[in-house]
Amino acid sequence: MVTMRDVRRRLDAEEVDYAEAAELGPDALPHLAELAAGADTMLASKAVYLASVIGGDGSAAIVSAAAGRGDPVLRVAAAAALRNLAVDDFERVGETLLDDEDPGVRKVAIGSVAAADSPALTARVRRAAEEDPEDYVRDTAARLLPPTQ
Repeated sequence: MVTMRDVRRRLDAEEVDYAEAAELGPDALPHLAELAAGADTMLASKAVYLASVIGGDGSAAIVSAAAGRGDPVLRVAAAAALRNLAVDDFERVGETLLDDEDPGVRKVAIGSVAAADSPALTARVRRAAEEDPEDYVRDTAARLLPPTQ
């Protein structure tokens, strides 16, 4: 049985070894959900990413909830976690994060979705390369777009 203490011990490291921490398995997800909803932003962001690495039932809900939080640090964590989600969840949460008001969140989301095999999200990245109000987001999107055929 995985305890909150087990989860905290893995996440309290300054540099988390996510592959090792993922060995906690799906039993850690309820604890990660609690930490991801907590007030400690750094711990919450680590919990969000670890949930995505573990995967399984419940992990996408943790990432999706973080994508809707007010703190851009948590939304950046959700954007980074996108690449680990199943396709349906990846596209749904990716759409939300590509529309985020914070350019840093959009930039990280673009990095997560640019190489994905998702025509809808690739079209969104292409649009960001042309229309995003921030130069550095446009530049990132243009650089990461797959070559056109």
